[in-house]
Amino acid sequence: GLAVLTGDPGTVARVQGRQLVGTGWVSHVLQSLAVAMWSAPGGAALLERGRETYRRRREALAAELGARGIIAHARSGMNVWVPVASEGVVTGRLLDTGWAVLAGERFRLSSPPAIRVTVSTLDVAEAGRLAGDIEAAMAPRRRTRLA
Repeated sequence: GLAVLTGDPGTVARVQGRQLVGTGWVSHVLQSLAVAMWSAPGGAALLERGRETYRRRREALAAELGARGIIAHARSGMNVWVPVASEGVVTGRLLDTGWAVLAGERFRLSSPPAIRVTVSTLDVAEAGRLAGDIEAAMAPRRRTRLA
């Protein structure tokens, strides 16, 4: 496999530390391939197009959530972070409506519960529907009384 990593110095250092535990060796063929891909004509424009696409998708979802009074964190990348009361409940309800999102537990250290919504394939036109489904999934449900 091949991976390219970018991030703040602390994150990059943690990843490098994890590599020290393993073999730490990266194939020279893969290294050469990565350099060729990054330096190919049009490569920078393609990366910029991807960055812009993710930005539009992130901002569309964040705006739709904000219009519903839902706080969302969507600073960069392809994910939107939405604080929730119960990760399991919200992810389950969203799955029932056809949306697959991830509980934030594995991505957070000390922050409160949240869901991670990946917008990499989100059609901007569907951001409103997704935001509405997130709002409904977050709403408390009434208990049913037995008669």
